[in-house]
Amino acid sequence: MNLPNELFEITYTYWLIAFILSVCVTGGYAVRFLFGKTERFLPWNRVTAFAAALTLCLFAVEGLNLVHRNLESQFRLAGTLAVMATTIWLAWLHLKHSKPQWELFRRRPTAWFLLASSVGLVAWSSQQFQEHLKPPVKRLIRLALALGKQSQQVLEFVALTDGNHPIKVYRLDEGAAGSVDGETNENDYAVEYNGSMIQRAPAGPLANCHGWVFLDGQYLITGDAVQRILDDNAYEVVEEALAGDVIIYRDVDRNIVHSGLVRGVLNDGSIIIESKWGVDGVFLHGPLDTPYSTSFEYYRSPRPTHRVNIVPVDELPKDE
Repeated sequence: MNLPNELFEITYTYWLIAFILSVCVTGGYAVRFLFGKTERFLPWNRVTAFAAALTLCLFAVEGLNLVHRNLESQFRLAGTLAVMATTIWLAWLHLKHSKPQWELFRRRPTAWFLLASSVGLVAWSSQQFQEHLKPPVKRLIRLALALGKQSQQVLEFVALTDGNHPIKVYRLDEGAAGSVDGETNENDYAVEYNGSMIQRAPAGPLANCHGWVFLDGQYLITGDAVQRILDDNAYEVVEEALAGDVIIYRDVDRNIVHSGLVRGVLNDGSIIIESKWGVDGVFLHGPLDTPYSTSFEYYRSPRPTHRVNIVPVDELPKDE
């Protein structure tokens, strides 16, 4: 089955052919640069040029896939024409430069460009072959559902920080909670994630990442609420993480977008994080191996636990 918005299915066999051809083309140009004489190597030069043109046609298929997958419908025709025009131009360059004398060919900037581009084709086709031969794990991660749209505030309970500030807690609506184990609906915030992780617990609608860290996985809370917890519960940023610390991820505007726990630090300094990904599962992963952000800090508190107390609303401390 083809990927969504993909014109052509490309297998590892396709990329193996492209890799072999691109290696032959690069080898042909290298031989011509080092040892070639036109009279002696003219048939080989022409074979190299035609192989290069065929290789470019193979890569044009991937280019058309990229255009169709990544451009809006109104731009796809222009993108398609650009890919075809570029392919024709590069193929013409290869064919044209199969005839000049070796000494003249080597002095032309275009010749160096053709050699460099053929090396690039080798690298790209090799990388694509490896990915198709052993594709990375792909998951559709439902990062979060918008609080206030697909969730409801729990009116009977609040979380209470050490500074006696109440924090609103939420639960998913029944329809949204039901979609966790079924199809992702159009209002879910989902991404396709290819990184490395080990799943520790299945998806669950009771909590998001913040609720998993601070509320024993019983409720959803917002990133703003997490900032209040950090301020009130004596958390401080630390340079070197230790097991039990909290990791906080932020976006470019310093808004908190994800949180997790440091589960261990290996002898080589590698850090293992455990976190819940929205309403999806709980995963072990590296600090950079999340679909949320690459900007993070480690926080530590003298408290014996990260858990924030859940209290009934009618038991909240009264203002004096």
